[in-house]
Amino acid sequence: MPFLPTTALLATAADLSGTGILTLAGAGLLVAWILSLLLHPFTACSSCKGTPRSYGAIATRSFRLCPACGGSGRQLRIGARIWPQNRD
Repeated sequence: MPFLPTTALLATAADLSGTGILTLAGAGLLVAWILSLLLHPFTACSSCKGTPRSYGAIATRSFRLCPACGGSGRQLRIGARIWPQNRD
């Protein structure tokens, strides 16, 4: 029978203990999170919830821009500053 990489992976996975499996799963989740930060570095602003206009209570037609996001409606996710293009 020819040697297949999947056979080696299955044999290695069978030899792992519970701690080893948790370590591999944690490393996989960390890689997925870092990749997600690269693809989607922004999230909705926590103050304005993505709607950058804040309307007045008395003069309901007037509005001001959200001071937290500067009127963009979005902010960087936690950890997204690891990429050079997201640094200020």
